[in-house]
Amino acid sequence: MSIPTSKISGVPRTMLMTLRARADEQANSQPIIQDPLAVEWYQSLTWDEELDKLYNSTSQKSLAIRAYHYDNITLRHIANSSQPIIVELGSGLSTRYYRIGQQVDNWFDLDLPPVIELRNQLETETEKHQLIGCSVMDFSWMDSIPKVEPENILFIAEGLLMYFDVSEVEQLIEQMRFRFPGASLAMDVLNKIGQKLGKKRAEQMAELEAPFKWFTKEQEVATMGLSIINICRLYRDYRQHWSLLVKLLSWLTPLGNIYLILETKLD
Repeated sequence: MSIPTSKISGVPRTMLMTLRARADEQANSQPIIQDPLAVEWYQSLTWDEELDKLYNSTSQKSLAIRAYHYDNITLRHIANSSQPIIVELGSGLSTRYYRIGQQVDNWFDLDLPPVIELRNQLETETEKHQLIGCSVMDFSWMDSIPKVEPENILFIAEGLLMYFDVSEVEQLIEQMRFRFPGASLAMDVLNKIGQKLGKKRAEQMAELEAPFKWFTKEQEVATMGLSIINICRLYRDYRQHWSLLVKLLSWLTPLGNIYLILETKLD
């Protein structure tokens, strides 16, 4: 029997697409990532048919590549830290811990209580891998992070911050800078170009009560007290995985700069 997902509403509904994208990727002869647990979880859950209007081959590939890129960021952090701590903010149905993180002693997945309740039906929390059920804007979650040199901490905000107002993003980053100066924050952002080029998709997201709110560019992110270490342009840096049409559009139009994944330091 499938586990119902009808209690999940608003922004968290989108996590079903990210899970399905990783699960569907396994059907390819050379998948970008290996994630058999995503297949298992996806088969255990009820699919939200209203997401069909948003889920297609391009979105599937985008989400799989995004997950792969964040995996690489995380692996580098683990390799370069003496006491690595990973905190996935708005983690949804992320299976990253099981893909690459089981050697890490402190891994936290944080999301709203209904999401964590759903995850508790799919997995068992352990001392090394803990689930935190609260809003990312409820800053009390920061008390759960062990006291270590902040350079050991990587915060992952994958597919999260574009759903917040700019004032909320600023508040969150300000609190993180105060509590964890020197920690790393990896996040993806929608460039302001996307406000026009992605208008139709933004309208569809709004219909699902998951509207995009924060559009920015790397120069503005730097003014928030973040040092940008690396920038990935999703539609340009992984050209070998895209259709010919997307390849051409990414080079001949502003499409290549719409979606950025930024590796930053909290100054």
